[in-house]
Amino acid sequence: MSNSLVGVRVTTAALREVPRMEAAAEIARRRARALGRPVLVSVTTQVGLRDPLALFARGAGVTHNRLFWSVPAAGFELTGLGAAWSFTPPPEVDRFAASAAAWRQLVADAVIDVDPDVPVQGPVAIAGFRFDPAQPASELWRDYPHALLVLPRLLIVRHGDVTTLTVNGMVDERSSTLALGAAAARRLQALIGLPWRPHRPPADLQVDVSLDPAEWKAIVADAITDLRTGALEKVVLARAVRLRGAEPFDTAATLDVLRRDYPHTFVFAVARGGRTFLGASPERLVALRDGRVSASALAGSAPRGKTPDEDAALAAALLQSAKDRAEHAFVVQMIRAALAEYCDDVQAPDTPEIMQVRNVQHLFTPVTARIRPGYDIFDLVGRLHPTPAVGGKPGPAALAWIRSRERLDRGWYAAPVGWVDARGDGEFAVALRSALIGRREATLFAGCGIVAASEPERELAETRIKLRAMLGALGAGEEMIG
Repeated sequence: MSNSLVGVRVTTAALREVPRMEAAAEIARRRARALGRPVLVSVTTQVGLRDPLALFARGAGVTHNRLFWSVPAAGFELTGLGAAWSFTPPPEVDRFAASAAAWRQLVADAVIDVDPDVPVQGPVAIAGFRFDPAQPASELWRDYPHALLVLPRLLIVRHGDVTTLTVNGMVDERSSTLALGAAAARRLQALIGLPWRPHRPPADLQVDVSLDPAEWKAIVADAITDLRTGALEKVVLARAVRLRGAEPFDTAATLDVLRRDYPHTFVFAVARGGRTFLGASPERLVALRDGRVSASALAGSAPRGKTPDEDAALAAALLQSAKDRAEHAFVVQMIRAALAEYCDDVQAPDTPEIMQVRNVQHLFTPVTARIRPGYDIFDLVGRLHPTPAVGGKPGPAALAWIRSRERLDRGWYAAPVGWVDARGDGEFAVALRSALIGRREATLFAGCGIVAASEPERELAETRIKLRAMLGALGAGEEMIG
């Protein structure tokens, strides 16, 4: 998308003598009358430095629709409450193209109050998708459809030392939801300035693996057999672990741990109904800013060492592993080919580097490009998902194998989750290192890539390593799982 997406813009100077929201709403009312449909109004104000996670925590008693996104190392965080507008496309259409079209129309018609002195502002929608829309959804994921865009009624964004508050609402000839957001903003302004203290993790957690480790290893062994016959080149298999607590989980506290312990990841949360899907993903799917595209190839994993020497030795072994290097090369090749359909100047280093997070290290290759006119971030997301790092190769055959043999509803796990703004810029991560959390139960997910040289016991051990982030954030230890 380009700047042509952005609708009617109202400068702060034009609103000096009248309340900003009233003036913006009046412009939108006239526009809605001409168009014959409701029009979005989005008004952004700079506020004192705030912690967006505090708003997420305080919003638990206000709305079931809460959104959070953080890249701690970059000093960027946002929280959204409520839903001024949401969109789920019909199941029979291309969900990425339909999402792009719906967002494009919404912001093209919108009245967006712009303050030229504020760097981060305007309407921002959070979007998420099911990993495989062809797989029937289970009750566990009932509130998470095959595709979802949510524009929050209230949005707070912190970028460095600047914090903004955006109120969004829909206006037609006779009615407006803008006042609801304004009232919520007045109530929450005082609350988000108060100190916020996360609760302690629940004690006495019980663990229930959804599939016995021996059964899961048998599925891995079946995959290896098919891989060695040449039916597939790679397939990614996931498993789930369930935690139950006597006390409710505090999802804001979990996010606080994740952003503290994993500052170089994408920390996210989408709360709907009585559940919250959250995680700390090390893998960017794609970002688009001012025409510049950034993607990440992340495949091949090893544990962190207990000492610096052991850590370095494990990293060196990962770089020299033929199995992991081949797995990683699959992903790099696919990302480059996918981006080349919509982008120019696609570039990637010839040799991967090591990305280290708190408990695991990965082979990592950054891929950059410049998007061609006429394409947008949803085109990129739709073309890239699923990468061989979460699906396999060849993609359709791997997905069919997963669908029939994995015995797990992934829901939004390993699928795109991220945000898009009115300019069409945005960022999506692959929803890894994640969990779906209810009041007193949590389902944690982890997966690993299987190739012909894989060993079932080693793959099971890799899932344990990848589960550590969420287990620790929820107050459980790796020793609790099989």
